[in-house]
Amino acid sequence: DTVVIRMNSTYLELVDKYYSDRGMPESLVFILFSLCICFFTSISYLLFFNPTDIPNSLSRTLGMLFVIISFLILAVWLYRLLRKSWFTWTHYPVRFNRKTKMVHAFKVDGTILSVPWKEVFFTRGRAGPGAMPEWSIDGHILAEDGKTVIDTFSLGFSNTRQELITNWAFVRSYMEVEDCLSDLKDIIVLCPPVAERRESFIFGLQYMMRVESRLEWPFTLILLPLTLLGSVARFVAMRTSKIPRWSAAVEADCRVDPADPINVSAANNPEHIWRYVLANQSLEEYNALYQRQTAAMERLREKVRKSVKAGRVQNDK
Repeated sequence: DTVVIRMNSTYLELVDKYYSDRGMPESLVFILFSLCICFFTSISYLLFFNPTDIPNSLSRTLGMLFVIISFLILAVWLYRLLRKSWFTWTHYPVRFNRKTKMVHAFKVDGTILSVPWKEVFFTRGRAGPGAMPEWSIDGHILAEDGKTVIDTFSLGFSNTRQELITNWAFVRSYMEVEDCLSDLKDIIVLCPPVAERRESFIFGLQYMMRVESRLEWPFTLILLPLTLLGSVARFVAMRTSKIPRWSAAVEADCRVDPADPINVSAANNPEHIWRYVLANQSLEEYNALYQRQTAAMERLREKVRKSVKAGRVQNDK
């Protein structure tokens, strides 16, 4: 989903689409590697410690060469997979500057892409096969012909197309709708503590275990061993990766008023994060949050409708 790192009256900073899944691919790689180690160990045992099954020394030598070469190929392949997550960057943030109407994206190679909001062609991206794919908002930079894509950045994954539409409405409202910041502020609940630092192991585990309903608890319990393994892999990924730093030019472009009344960050996270991520808040807490978000979204919808209507009138003129 579109996860907010920070929001103020100057800019909105979001995580990239790779942030949410950090840890799980690496844990699957670890499981595969462990299975292969068991397989190679069994073969080695047959070749050296049970020679009666393979009496020919030449066969044993060729078999061992096969095991060594196969293991090296596997190790290189697994290293290439892990290298995409470990020893890279903790995340790849995207900043939307409401005042200058610029978009700044931190890229995989460590460079920063800066482009005017109106020059970005946004579209939906889809990842994963089957009937339950993940969706993302992809921003494309087009060449002068208006067709050739010369650069791309992506926002966080959404589980459904409806969630994708909601996330896009959030970003577009921030950039285009007047007097909406207080409403957007009331919608945000949890911000990853990754602004200029690495997330902790506990937060990574909490983020991976988050559910929307208590009905998901049985599945959470079943997947707990894999989640714990994934949280360790996520922690290693975060600790071995560098923290992204914006350039001086971007920081100057995104200078925030110290007296800004809109200041959303991890400092505003719920007091009891475990209760929130496990959908185990008290009824009073839950109702207060639900009413706050519902009222904010209704106010925002009305402002968007007025903004669209005003735009149409302006175009008619």
